[in-house]
Amino acid sequence: MATEKKDIEAKSQPEQKASGTLQDKQAKGDMKAASEKESEKAEIKEEKKEVKTEEEKPETETEQKEAPEKSTVVDYFAETRKDLPELKPGDVIRVSYRVIEGGKERIQVYEGTVIALKNSGISKTITVRKTSFGISVERIFPLNSELIQKIEVKKHSKVRRAKLYYLRKLKGKAARLKELR
Repeated sequence: MATEKKDIEAKSQPEQKASGTLQDKQAKGDMKAASEKESEKAEIKEEKKEVKTEEEKPETETEQKEAPEKSTVVDYFAETRKDLPELKPGDVIRVSYRVIEGGKERIQVYEGTVIALKNSGISKTITVRKTSFGISVERIFPLNSELIQKIEVKKHSKVRRAKLYYLRKLKGKAARLKELR
């Protein structure tokens, strides 16, 4: 009986192998079709890449020069004005500022004490405080503005603070600062 079982199993195994080979052949055919499709897709992608690289390359030297440059930190600081004097808190300065009113342009002079310097680079600002007719007025000037025609330093004062906001509370002689010699 054991031999009969082995013979039966042996006979059934080749049929399974034969049927397995048919399935394998069908799978291989599907694989060939799939691989052909993949190769076609890869060829299309390569063609697209070649077209993109050809479009991106400038043909002449003038086109290369016209390409926009990316802004850098160096460009950011290159726009700052170099013609202005060095300012410190406590300096008494005279700012000539262009004012445009109703289509007319004139220069307004503002003289006062620098009470604050803020920021750095292109966005640097100064706060100037003056007293006119008993009323104190503060104005903030962007230093790199084209509207500032010139800044003159009248005198330097001795201060021990970076921000002189305490001057807002003081009036008259108490608001004076000692001049540097």
